[in-house]
Amino acid sequence: MFHLERANAEEFIEVYKGVVAEYNEMVSQLCAGTSVAMEIRSKDGETPQKFREFVGPADPEIARHLRPRTLRAIFGKDKIQNAVHCTDLPEDGLLEVEYFFKILDR
Repeated sequence: MFHLERANAEEFIEVYKGVVAEYNEMVSQLCAGTSVAMEIRSKDGETPQKFREFVGPADPEIARHLRPRTLRAIFGKDKIQNAVHCTDLPEDGLLEVEYFFKILDR
């Protein structure tokens, strides 16, 4: 479990800066409480994709319409408080795991 300082949260989601209008709100949300970081993997490589499908679309409102049984549809409130951060790209997943478990977890 991690409690992110603002600088760490900004660094973690830096890729969204200037791209997503809600960037500052996303940073604030990441700093608002404790985060649980998990690495999802399998030998066949399909588990991360299946987990992304289980998480659902980033916007809970869209998730409720398109994928109503997903985590974000059930637990998300809005695009900022969407219950779960889940990496879109496998190569980003490797970087995020390294960030949490090799850089922050010292």
